[in-house]
Amino acid sequence: MSIPVLFLTASVSMTSASGAIVDKLFDAFNRHDVAALQALYAPNARLTSSDFCKPRTGVDVARTYGALFRAFPDIRDDVDAIIIEGDRAAVRFVSSIRTPGAGFPLKLTTFFRFSGGRIIEDDTIFDTGGRACEE
Repeated sequence: MSIPVLFLTASVSMTSASGAIVDKLFDAFNRHDVAALQALYAPNARLTSSDFCKPRTGVDVARTYGALFRAFPDIRDDVDAIIIEGDRAAVRFVSSIRTPGAGFPLKLTTFFRFSGGRIIEDDTIFDTGGRACEE
């Protein structure tokens, strides 16, 4: 009888921790806080995206987000839905900017996996509109 309770407690704890990381990520993104974003990713995290030519790692987080914030100084993300199950989360959100004609808003979905309180997988999917991938 106590084993299922222990399992449930561990599961709820992981879900809570995963949700907290997701909240911190979107808060840091909307502040354009590259250092805070970098701290949320494990150095060996695997990042994939519809616009990446090849996977990136956690050490590429600052470069990736920094380039995005330079290209779109007023970009922000608004979360539409979050589903968390254990060490995984799926987040549907909308990126938008105020610059007219910039091809926004953009709907995205990211699938995350967490370990040790950090993001170890970040797989983002969206319609690239036919643009070439980025190195």
